[in-house]
Amino acid sequence: MPTASSVRSSVARHGAELIFETLDESAGPARLHRAEDTLLRVIDGIVRLVQDGCERRLGIGDEAIVPAGAAHRLSSAGGRARVVIGFRTVG
Repeated sequence: MPTASSVRSSVARHGAELIFETLDESAGPARLHRAEDTLLRVIDGIVRLVQDGCERRLGIGDEAIVPAGAAHRLSSAGGRARVVIGFRTVG
């Protein structure tokens, strides 16, 4: 779920959905996708990805995959950051 001050838009193509999200410094609630891997790519700023108590910082062009069923949080590491998020159904 995006935070109250994040901005989210999506594009659907050929049955797949990409979400473009602007993040601020508040992490908001944990995100969890039980049946889908979450694919992240940073397109602006620095993103904090917290998963299983470990924090990773991702810069422009960096990518991460969060496995299905893994709770995680996303936020900016300073100012605002933009990510593109895609989902891959597991199975």
